[in-house]
Amino acid sequence: MSSHVYIARQPIVTANDSVYGYEILFRSLQEDGTVSVGFSDEMIATTRVVVNTLNHIGLHEVVGDGFGFINIDQELLLDDILLSLPKERFVIELLEHITVNDKVLERIKYLKSLGYKLALDDAHCADDFMENFGPILPFMDILKLDVSLIEKSKLEERMQQFKSLSCQLLAEKVETKEDYEYYKKIGCTLFQGYFFAKPDIIKKEALDPAYKKIFKLINLLDQDVEIDEISQAFEESPEVTIQLLRFMNSGALGLSAKIRSIAHAITLLGKRPLKQWLLLIAFSKSHNQFDQSFHSPLLMLAQSRAKLMSELMKKFSKDPNAPHEAALVGVLSLIDVITHTSMEVVLSELHMAEEIESALLKHHGELGTLLNLAKSMETFDIEQANFFLENLNLSHHTLETALLASYKVKN
Repeated sequence: MSSHVYIARQPIVTANDSVYGYEILFRSLQEDGTVSVGFSDEMIATTRVVVNTLNHIGLHEVVGDGFGFINIDQELLLDDILLSLPKERFVIELLEHITVNDKVLERIKYLKSLGYKLALDDAHCADDFMENFGPILPFMDILKLDVSLIEKSKLEERMQQFKSLSCQLLAEKVETKEDYEYYKKIGCTLFQGYFFAKPDIIKKEALDPAYKKIFKLINLLDQDVEIDEISQAFEESPEVTIQLLRFMNSGALGLSAKIRSIAHAITLLGKRPLKQWLLLIAFSKSHNQFDQSFHSPLLMLAQSRAKLMSELMKKFSKDPNAPHEAALVGVLSLIDVITHTSMEVVLSELHMAEEIESALLKHHGELGTLLNLAKSMETFDIEQANFFLENLNLSHHTLETALLASYKVKN
């Protein structure tokens, strides 16, 4: 029976919200609609992921400048095929069901001597875990603490022992801002989970002035006004203007001419790309740290979501504007997270078309279904994705192709 294999990635971030790397994952969707988490042979599964990553997609497209974390079971750990992985780019992540014996211990020492980075998955505080993995803990570069398996009271007792190891502590399956802050406080320096894509408890009923300025500019770009009026509005927001000029003079757009004025910049960039750029700039935590913001996991999630939705829209809509609308919904779908304000309040400041508002607030229409599809792939819920694909009458091959395209967003 043939199947469709989806490669996905989960970001691993540092304490200052930059991307350290990605855990590379896969799911197999059978033709009958059933989902397989793995293949019967774990080695085949892992090597297939690696081959797809290195040969078909491109390592940089998937992990950028960061590390790729690859799950390794006991059989693959002991196989020399593992040595084909470039040690400068991959982290060997040992699965929790490995049984540590003399052979495994010697293999780990050998890999360390070659310069490979090693991580231990699903670490926790139970005595049986410590008894099994104790001998290899000193050789780990990263210890992944599974938040869902840990009692915080027991963890605090065990932290002194963990901190004595020469490794980084990574909190995985972190789903809330509270857990993120807690594990950062006790000494974790790396984090994995969807906490950065989930809004805090929303208390604000109004936008911060900085966001109001950006949304004012976005609304102005939708109106039939002269370039001079738009230029004047930018000049009244010097912090945004400075970032725009830096961006356009950075070489990222491949421009040969230096920017002479705001009007010149707007003409070269175009209203629609400028509108998208303004939405992306809103993801910056500080308007004085724009360059760093383009490496934030939240921004990268917005970019890849927008790209995926745009690519899928191209497959079933003949309207040339439809892919741009899909991309806009993708970016806006996280705007409440970055502004810490309800989506209703945000949309009251932005004059969006009715179908865009409906997609964002109620997930209605084709745009809403596309958004649901993108979200299901981010959480790797392939069964849900299959449901939305059927609603849109899209093939699995189309989704695979669009996913690969979405990874090519610069990061």
